[in-house]
Amino acid sequence: MATTLDISRDLHLDLEGIIGQCVAILGIRGSGKSNTAGVIFEELLRHRYPMSIVDIEGEYFGLKEKYEVLVVGTGDGVEIEIDADCAGEIAQVSMEENVPVVLDLSGFLSDERTELLKAYLSSLWNLAGTLRRPYIIGIEEAHEFIPQGVKNELKEMIARIALRGRKRGLGGIIVSQRSAKVDKDVLSQAGMLFLHRVVHEVDMRVYSELLPWRKNEVKEIVNSLETGDCIYVNGDRILPIYVRERETFHAGFTPSLESVQSPELKKVSESIIEAIERARSGKRRKSAEDELRDRIARLEESLASKDDRIAELEEVARTLGYIKLELPSVVPVLPPSVATPKVEPLPRSSYRPVVVREEPKPVLLDVADPSPAAEVIIESPEEEPLEGLPPAVLRHVDRLVARVGRCELAHRRLLGFLIGHAPGSYSIDQISAWTSCAPEMIEEEPPRELIDAGLICRERRTDGVHYRGTLRTFVNREFEVYQPDIGGTGLHSVTRLLRQQLATLG
Repeated sequence: MATTLDISRDLHLDLEGIIGQCVAILGIRGSGKSNTAGVIFEELLRHRYPMSIVDIEGEYFGLKEKYEVLVVGTGDGVEIEIDADCAGEIAQVSMEENVPVVLDLSGFLSDERTELLKAYLSSLWNLAGTLRRPYIIGIEEAHEFIPQGVKNELKEMIARIALRGRKRGLGGIIVSQRSAKVDKDVLSQAGMLFLHRVVHEVDMRVYSELLPWRKNEVKEIVNSLETGDCIYVNGDRILPIYVRERETFHAGFTPSLESVQSPELKKVSESIIEAIERARSGKRRKSAEDELRDRIARLEESLASKDDRIAELEEVARTLGYIKLELPSVVPVLPPSVATPKVEPLPRSSYRPVVVREEPKPVLLDVADPSPAAEVIIESPEEEPLEGLPPAVLRHVDRLVARVGRCELAHRRLLGFLIGHAPGSYSIDQISAWTSCAPEMIEEEPPRELIDAGLICRERRTDGVHYRGTLRTFVNREFEVYQPDIGGTGLHSVTRLLRQQLATLG
């Protein structure tokens, strides 16, 4: 029998469906957003699901009213004071011993908070790769850690957990009052959404992208939501629900004139405290020499990874060198008066179907080891030959092709398919069928470099994520500086040249 999480009278979630899931809870202050997060955490704790909660306001210690949760950080209310140097040990005990942790960051300065969180999440990521156990990370005020339009190491770490954590059993619960400020790539990976009321127009636009309704309908429905009401979205399932009130003490409640009595809190067992203290006692601050050794080790690891990548690319290049142009074994018999010209071997980049134009002179090709199963593909080219392009433009093209050539093979295949099928838009399943790439590979590791460059457009629709090629738009922007000299015809020639060369990279 499936284990269910009781979120609402109308909604009961399957615990198994939470594993590796990215959940987004959005809404303004006072809309019930934090209560929804608290209810989900309570249900997970009730079933002993391991987790860590990143709490920047000190609101989640109330979970200790019913559950054995370890609160770490600095200042009043924490059970163990920690810093970045021992954060990894806390993460290790949490994952290995199944100890729920509230990481209270309310007493840290911004830089200290960032360093501690980087160390903590890095340790969880590495441990998850080894242990492969279900584990979930809740992040309050997520827009402060994964802001839209800003790049930093901590953001990349959280984005990696959201985008690729499922393979390691890692899931995430992202909570934010400003949905427009949360990184769109991370938000697009959220398979489960709890959308509470928002009032800002930019936040309303984000909701319009997430919900399959007209904008005026979205605005009307969202504005009508009361405290605790939200719109639950999971794939094609969209359900308006009222989330039950949390059973444990809610430290983030809106203050009132009524007196509030602090609850009795459960204490973590002494064995857990002792395990953490043992881990901390074996941890000393690294000397400058130790840090230098660690840095050398990281650089050597990075260099080895690059060497492996170079070897992989060299193997691909050698494989391409083995490709033969195969023609049928039966060749036309020529009259004695027709001489047989010598055929120069084709360069590797020119392997393409044989083009037979109208009224060609008969030519006998000297083909070694012809294959009887080969076919001659006859096509009638409709485009004129490429016009001469200036050397500066050709060098620019070569640089772009080289840059794309350094991308993952799956991403190059995806690009080649989309360029060849432009301007059509295709779902991940369609692309997977055409390119023989696993859907999970495309979904969990999207081609960010190609998207950022503008060669590919990624769109979220009601039936999932779609991709389409945008080569023509890319060329018009990238080669705009040359347009006064090469004109519109030259841009067209660049587009055709890039289409031919990029298509072969996959």
